[in-house]
Amino acid sequence: MFLKTGGGDDLMLDNHARKLGRCDQSLKEQRRRNPDKPSNVCFYTLYRNVPWSEMKAAFVVRTFFKHSLQERIMTRPFLTTETKLWLSYQLIRAVDEMHAAHVPHGDLKVANVMVTSLGWLYVTDMAPFKPSHLSNPADFSYFFDTAENRHCTLAPERFVTEEHILTEKLTEPVTERMDVFGAGCAIAQLFLGGEVLFKLDQLLAYKNGKYDASERLKEKIDDPEIVNMIMLMLESDPAARPTALQVIDKFTGTVFPKYYNEFHSNVIGPLVTLSPDKRIASLNSRLPEIIEYVKSGCASEEEAMEAVRGAVIILATLICGTIRHCLIPNNKVTCLQAMMTISPYAGDDCNLHTLLPYAITMAKDRSPLVRATAVKTVAKAVQNIDSFPAGEANLFDDYIIPAITPLATDKSVLVKATLAENLPEIASRARRFLETRQLLPQAEPRTGMPFNEGYDSDLKRLQDLFEELIRLMVLGGEVSPWITRAFLSDITKFCVFFGRQRTNNFIIPTLTISVLFLNAPDFQVRRDLHKQLVGIALYVGPTFLSYILPCIKEGLMDIEEIVVHEALNSLSKLSSLGMLDRKGLVDLSEVVVPLLLHPSNWIRSGALEFFASMDGQLSNVDVICFILPMIKPFLKYTIPDLKKDTLEAALIPPITRAAFDQAIKDGSASSIMDTIASSPRAPAARSPSTYHSKVMSEISDFPSASADGAGTEGGSSFVGTTAEHVKLQLVRKYIEALVKTASRYKEDAQRTGTTDDKFISKDFKIVARHQISQVRDQQLLPTLQEVEFTMEEMDTNKAGCPRLNKVKPTPRQRKRMELKSVALERRGQSSMASPVRQRETQGYSILRQVRPTQNLICQAEEHTATVTDIAVHDTGPIFLTSSIDTYVRLWDLRSLDQDYALVSHTGYCDTTTQHGKASPVLSLAMLTSGKNAAACGTAAGSFTIFCLETGVVLHGLSLADGKAGAIGSLQRMNKNDVVAAGTHCGYICGVDCRMQSEAFCLKAAREHGPITSIVVGDEHGRESWVVSSTMNGYVTLWDLRFGMAIRTWQLNEPIHKLSLNGPDPVVLIGTSEVQRWSLESLRQVASYKTSNSEPLPGGGAQPHGYSGVVDAVSAPKGHSIRAICGSRDATWFTTGGSDRKIRYWDSENVSKSYVVSGLDPGQPSFKYSMSTVNEVCVVKEESQGEGTQPSQHGLRTPPHQQELRGVRAGPRAAFVQIQHEHGERGLRSEGRVPRRGDAAFPARSPDTTPPA
Repeated sequence: MFLKTGGGDDLMLDNHARKLGRCDQSLKEQRRRNPDKPSNVCFYTLYRNVPWSEMKAAFVVRTFFKHSLQERIMTRPFLTTETKLWLSYQLIRAVDEMHAAHVPHGDLKVANVMVTSLGWLYVTDMAPFKPSHLSNPADFSYFFDTAENRHCTLAPERFVTEEHILTEKLTEPVTERMDVFGAGCAIAQLFLGGEVLFKLDQLLAYKNGKYDASERLKEKIDDPEIVNMIMLMLESDPAARPTALQVIDKFTGTVFPKYYNEFHSNVIGPLVTLSPDKRIASLNSRLPEIIEYVKSGCASEEEAMEAVRGAVIILATLICGTIRHCLIPNNKVTCLQAMMTISPYAGDDCNLHTLLPYAITMAKDRSPLVRATAVKTVAKAVQNIDSFPAGEANLFDDYIIPAITPLATDKSVLVKATLAENLPEIASRARRFLETRQLLPQAEPRTGMPFNEGYDSDLKRLQDLFEELIRLMVLGGEVSPWITRAFLSDITKFCVFFGRQRTNNFIIPTLTISVLFLNAPDFQVRRDLHKQLVGIALYVGPTFLSYILPCIKEGLMDIEEIVVHEALNSLSKLSSLGMLDRKGLVDLSEVVVPLLLHPSNWIRSGALEFFASMDGQLSNVDVICFILPMIKPFLKYTIPDLKKDTLEAALIPPITRAAFDQAIKDGSASSIMDTIASSPRAPAARSPSTYHSKVMSEISDFPSASADGAGTEGGSSFVGTTAEHVKLQLVRKYIEALVKTASRYKEDAQRTGTTDDKFISKDFKIVARHQISQVRDQQLLPTLQEVEFTMEEMDTNKAGCPRLNKVKPTPRQRKRMELKSVALERRGQSSMASPVRQRETQGYSILRQVRPTQNLICQAEEHTATVTDIAVHDTGPIFLTSSIDTYVRLWDLRSLDQDYALVSHTGYCDTTTQHGKASPVLSLAMLTSGKNAAACGTAAGSFTIFCLETGVVLHGLSLADGKAGAIGSLQRMNKNDVVAAGTHCGYICGVDCRMQSEAFCLKAAREHGPITSIVVGDEHGRESWVVSSTMNGYVTLWDLRFGMAIRTWQLNEPIHKLSLNGPDPVVLIGTSEVQRWSLESLRQVASYKTSNSEPLPGGGAQPHGYSGVVDAVSAPKGHSIRAICGSRDATWFTTGGSDRKIRYWDSENVSKSYVVSGLDPGQPSFKYSMSTVNEVCVVKEESQGEGTQPSQHGLRTPPHQQELRGVRAGPRAAFVQIQHEHGERGLRSEGRVPRRGDAAFPARSPDTTPPA
């Protein structure tokens, strides 16, 4: 506030106000001329309510800042050299910005420089009303020394004599070089730790050459280049003093890193103007790119790491200043994830004083997800601290452990599980801190206490703190298997931290209580325990074997095959390491030997590995006397040693899966033995050794079972063979022990109030096959012809999505099902399949009987270009179509009118552009029914989620930092709405539609070409694999757990479509034919050839990118399969090809295959035959003479349908036909879709119809 004093004109309030007004206008004009340039100058706002001539007071208002640069120098955490250089760079930029707008400062000092929590600097309190030259020391005190400390940052040329003022009439304003001197004084004070470089008398002496300021600078500043820069800015001769821009140009590369200009203009500068939530979202997406940019400008690896460390320190200040003001928990999580990303580069000081305190503060957040991520960030920060000052020696005891202790009793299981997962790393770093502390000068032994005793007492106190944490977390409060699994994830670090004695006294009993009692029903806990047993045994020693061997023996009798597999792996490792004595190996062999006939390939392989590991541990005498007699009943012939290849070749075929599951379901092997004994085909009951040699020939001829050896149809027909009798007798004790274990786990589940389904692994069809036996009898369920499917049975759920009501069986069906139930009970099969598998079997049986008819229902022609994808809703007769015309349209079959006209309900038009044009929509995926939304991918690489009812965009995302290219294929992975996207640049990205972020990202080799199609394991997330195909003919199987490709193979022609088919992991590959590949054996098992199948040109010539794929679709060379419709719940599938025919293929009965649509009147029908070539089943389509193909019911197609088919030559589907072509727009008049025979729509000749 300025008051009118009544002096001369120069002291009048209106003169001062006008000067400030001109400064304000100049700065704003400069800002308007450069709107994209970040500013380091704080603007004024001048308030007045009367004309200038009548003003008696005015108020100048600016933004409030908590810290000035003077205060920030004295505040913890103290500024690092990198931060000081960044602030110095911004200060010089601010001087250049002010004088570019012709606004001098006049009083530049650290008190007038403000620093935000983001590390951004602002110059404030410009003083144009203060005199530019001084002749009286009293004027200096009045205008520039209100604190009366005699600190001076004015340029020497501003001090003149009174005579000089009178003679020269100095009225010029403050120049830029004068402000550069003030900036140099501020930078010097910054690097001197707050010490002032000049007082008034020292400055006057410096002007006269009687004071040398460089000596003080050299004593405090190690870098001579920084001293040279400051001294150049402090030149007493203003002519030799450079401008601000000259300082930046001269010292960039020596003092200031080269990336400072880019950081100031395009990274940090634009971010500080955004809101906190938008700021972190923008920064996190660019963080890897920023780090790579900083590295790219460096000549050596050491120089690159040093540059990255300086850049990361600047970014750490920005991130930590942002996290406190974020309103959305997801953005706080993003901040913490960014902190974990930069932590390895940040250095000890930044991790210790910046990242760690902010992470611990976030551990008190209200959101469980934020608290859990904060724990990860704390572990990451302490992991990257290698050295620390003496004052931080008690970091864990006094700061970290008290901060995370409340999380051990957190209400959220996620927080406790995350703490259990990261606590081993924190504990190991705490012990390392304790050991390092003994080497510090301040860590002298306590008075009167030996050195070792001081260390031992400190270690004991630290171990007590972590022991209490583990008790609260694992054993206290709510028991959760997730916490125990996290605790087991890195248990060996706990063993090292606690030492051998406390591991025996605390860790092992804790594992026993938590795993074997509290969480026994959860198979994943038992599996993780067996993974860690070897590591614990190696550390503790042979004394731990008394705990290990009983646990492993119990694991071998586990009902979950993945647990048995891990137990066998543990045994093999212990045997290879020599930790098992001769007696232990022989005793364990008696338990393992029945597993040689187990139906699981993984378990048999583990048993073979165990016996092979004995080859170097036992003598030949022990092997011949003890081991070989034990395994002799399981061999076809005698073997000389226990090598894996030899033993595997001599083994008899394993028990079939059906026999094995039947024995478990019946409660023991006794019932099967009784059935065999009573069978007229079975021999008299006797021990296997009595007639073992008599049945070897039959066993040798018995077909080898697969990993899940499928049972024979009809339930228990397998029990009548002598081979199965021998095998079941050999494993009888193992099956009975397995039944007892299953019964005990069931009782434990009932005791803990959980269901069996929660603790049963659903499907391990590739990793570890586990499939409960199931009844597949088609006659138990009605066929599709017996189900009344009417439009009145459609309904709408709460989310607004249609659904199909439950179909009630007819009286005839109920009677037949009752008779079948009675028959099954008499055969002892009524409880053969679990309820979960029964439900899956019912859906499978229904789909097995679906045979699409040849009746065309309707045709829709609203799309004006090629239709690229179709997505069907889960719960009802609605589906989406996408097109090159950039539109996505929603169709509802319930809206069919009497004339069978199909009109779309809502539409979504993609607005993203590519090369100045609207981007075509290439792929679709429905989200779960409760979301009422769908996702689409475009040629521009954008991933969009939109509402089905309104077409309004809900979220948008750019995959792989915008480098993924066109999104050609989308597949929903599980019920949590994770969608897998395949792009034309070789990326496979998993998009979490709930978090609106990428869940994973895989990158295929560029030479493989554009990805054309992907399929996922299943929609329930139980199979973590993805199969992708490319235009160059490559097929890749990906393991999502490890983010890597398991196997890649190449075909000789482009691949257009993939699909799953049948209950087994089988993929259909569409080229010029349909190839059926098994994902278990990774080999081709079948081939389906059409009458015009010819190999297409090799994929190597296909261009990369979207345009090449479109060219291949629009103008195919030769016949190719462009669409495949298959399901995991059915063995049949349909295909559509470039010959405009839709075919139905029946894998179980090839003769029932037929052409659904595409035969012209009079065209010969086809017959289908099967042959075997090189162990590959080949199905061929051949013409069988003139005539019209019979329909599904053996009747000829009605004449009116023949006429309709002749008019509408083109692709057809069982219920809906969509004609897609370029340049055609569907017209609608009087509520009816025009027909192709109308005057406005002349009939199209067949040769102009595009491919299906």
